[in-house]
Amino acid sequence: MSQPVSAQDLLTPYVDVALFAVTTNCNLRCTYCPVISPTYVGEDFDLSQTEDLAEEFTLAKVRLVQISGHGETTIIPGWEKLCEAFERCGIAVCITSNFSNIFSDAEIDALARMTHITISIDTVDRELLARMRRRVDLRTILYNMSRVRLRAKQLDRKPAFNWQCTLSDEVTAGLQNWLDMGILNGVTHFTLGNLLAYPGVPGSSRHVATLDGPALETVCRELTNLKQRARAAGVALTIQTGIVEGINEKLRSSGVSQPFQL
Repeated sequence: MSQPVSAQDLLTPYVDVALFAVTTNCNLRCTYCPVISPTYVGEDFDLSQTEDLAEEFTLAKVRLVQISGHGETTIIPGWEKLCEAFERCGIAVCITSNFSNIFSDAEIDALARMTHITISIDTVDRELLARMRRRVDLRTILYNMSRVRLRAKQLDRKPAFNWQCTLSDEVTAGLQNWLDMGILNGVTHFTLGNLLAYPGVPGSSRHVATLDGPALETVCRELTNLKQRARAAGVALTIQTGIVEGINEKLRSSGVSQPFQL
């Protein structure tokens, strides 16, 4: 990832949205993430190439760039300068972040100018969140969000907030509170992410499709209620592929012919 993107990679009339991973390293050690593996090695983008990258994206007529991938972009010193370079070229920016560190004024300014911001937050149970994602304090996330919204108002901007939860057996019971607190804090889109199993990652979190009997029935009921609650509140709810499909595969293996639908 440290190699520059060549013009040949980008010179196509079909590039509209670019996904650019500034880093594959992370400041957290989530219990279900491969980053906790002792053999994991990440990479960082060389920010000295920022202007060249922005120019290449401009040549490719990129309209929007997401400056995040598997890692946490905001741990790279000067990441906000990348946003400034894209904005000077008329390219909109979005990000996925854990919002776990208190941001500087310059970082808040960069976030406030974005089109949308996805925050990785699995639960609003402060103790559970800290245990699962480690080094995370719910209060810091909410404080950063408030500062971004305040700065965006001053700039006459309005970035859309999306809360993303990696759905597991540990967080299912708190989904209603997760949705409600997000709405109270200006979140307009919610996403349930599909939990993936990685070799060598013995996390305690389980995919909801591994549950049996009454526990699986409870999950189905919670998801149904969550969808209804989101619809009533006028917010969007996205459920990633693999969640409902996994539940239905488990139901079929248990002899249940009626599929679960949302």
